[in-house]
Amino acid sequence: MAHVRSALVLLAVLAMSASERPVLAQAPPLELYAVSHLFALPTATTTRLFGMGGFVTCIQDDGFGNPAFAGTLEAYHTVGRYSSTDFDSGLKLQGEQCSVAIPLKKGRKGLQITGFRLKSDPAVPVGLPPGAAPAIGYDEWDLAIHYGQRVGRSWVVGIGLSPVFHNSTDFRLPGPPGQVAHFRTTVDEGCRLGVLYQLENGGWAGLVYDKYHENLTATGPIVPGSPVTARYSSEEIVIGVSQPITERVLGAVEWQQLTTEGNGTKVGDSGFRVGIEAIASDRWTVRLGTNDGAFCAGLGYGDSDWSVEYAFMKDWNDDSVGAIFGGSDTHQLELTYCW
Repeated sequence: MAHVRSALVLLAVLAMSASERPVLAQAPPLELYAVSHLFALPTATTTRLFGMGGFVTCIQDDGFGNPAFAGTLEAYHTVGRYSSTDFDSGLKLQGEQCSVAIPLKKGRKGLQITGFRLKSDPAVPVGLPPGAAPAIGYDEWDLAIHYGQRVGRSWVVGIGLSPVFHNSTDFRLPGPPGQVAHFRTTVDEGCRLGVLYQLENGGWAGLVYDKYHENLTATGPIVPGSPVTARYSSEEIVIGVSQPITERVLGAVEWQQLTTEGNGTKVGDSGFRVGIEAIASDRWTVRLGTNDGAFCAGLGYGDSDWSVEYAFMKDWNDDSVGAIFGGSDTHQLELTYCW
C-alpha cells in the first residue's frame, strides 16, 4: 500500500512544485481518490429530500436511502433521477439513478432495487495550469438491493447490499504518455443497515450505518511495480429525526459522518442537515434547507400517482473538496410514478 501512496504523491510532484502551487501539494493523497465517494451512492437520496438538505434516514419518500423504509411500502413505485454538479475548476459530475420498489407485504415488508451511475468530465484542480497538471476524472456504477421489515408497531429494520460496485479514478496529462495513473476499485464485502422508529405525531427517527471494503488496483507509467493493489474502507453513519410542524409543514434535522480510510490516511466529511417542506397547494410543494452550511432549495409538482421534483444545492461538500476543485452548483431533476 505504500507504493500506492507514493504514486499519488508523485502525481502532485509531477503536476507542480509545492512552492508554486500549494493547493494540490498540500491535499491528502487519498482525498483526490475519494472525491467521488462524497457524491455517489453512499450519499444518494431523493431529489425531494435533496432540496431540504439531502436527508437520508428519517423522511419517508419514494427512492429512499434508508433500507428500513422498504418495510413501510404500500405501493409499487419507480423513480428516475438526474444530478449535475459543476465546479469552478471545470470538473462536472453527472449522476443518474433509477429505482424500483416492490411491497412484498403492504406496510410490513418490501424490496427496493437501485442502480446508480456517476461520471465526470476530467478537470484540473483550481490554481493549476491545464498544460502541465494532470486532469482528474471519475467514474462509478453501483447496484443496491434494499430489504426492510417491521418488527413491531413502531420499529422497522432494513439491510442493503451492493452486489455490483465499480469505482475508478484517472489522472491524465494532455500529451504523451496520456494516462499517468488509473485507479480502479471493487467491493468484496460490506452492507448498509437501517433502523426506524415511528413517532406518535407522524414523524420518524432514523439511523443508517454503511460500511464496505474496497480493493484498489493502481496501474500506469508512474506506478512503481504496476499493477499495485491496496485495500481501503468506507464508512457512513447518519442519524436523523423528522416531525410535522403543522399540517402543511414538515421539519427535519440530521447528522452524517462519511469517511474513507487506508494506508494510515483518513478523509471524509461530517455535518448537520436542517430543512423544511411546505405544501403550497394540492399539487405544489416548496423546500428549503442547509447541508453542512450549503444552501438547498427545491420544488415539487404532482399528485399521489406521479411527481416531478427539482432541487438545487450551492457548494455541496465544499469543506472537503472546495480547496481542490472550487465552488459548485448542483441541480437535480427526478420523475416518480406509483401504482
